[in-house]
Amino acid sequence: SNLGNFASKVSTARAEASRIGDDMTELTLSQQEQAQKNEVAIARYRDGCIPVVSADQLRYVSLMLNTPVLDSATNQPIPVGSIVCDAHGNTGIITDDDSDPNTPGLTQKMAFTGDKSLVDWRMNQYQGAAYYMPSN
Repeated sequence: SNLGNFASKVSTARAEASRIGDDMTELTLSQQEQAQKNEVAIARYRDGCIPVVSADQLRYVSLMLNTPVLDSATNQPIPVGSIVCDAHGNTGIITDDDSDPNTPGLTQKMAFTGDKSLVDWRMNQYQGAAYYMPSN
């Protein structure tokens, strides 16, 4: 019947509208989360995060989740709690989540900022030892 057909179309349209609403809510939450992470990353750069470079210290590398960061002078993992960053706006905290003293802390709790001038300022300001991620 036409009425049944119409009811089915209304039901389909409602389901689609609900799905779009859910997608928009998810998008809004993800934008809010990104905005919060942006603030976190900005604070980390301002507060003096440790820049991570390649082992030969010649180029910048990207921080990677769940990867240790090594001190180029000692070849040892840097301490848990250290705040690290890269030249691309990524930051993280060295975290030890397995309570095993024989395994290094890993880069976690990552946050990104697109504030290029702040990132460049931190990279140019830093004149300390080189810290790098082990190559695979």
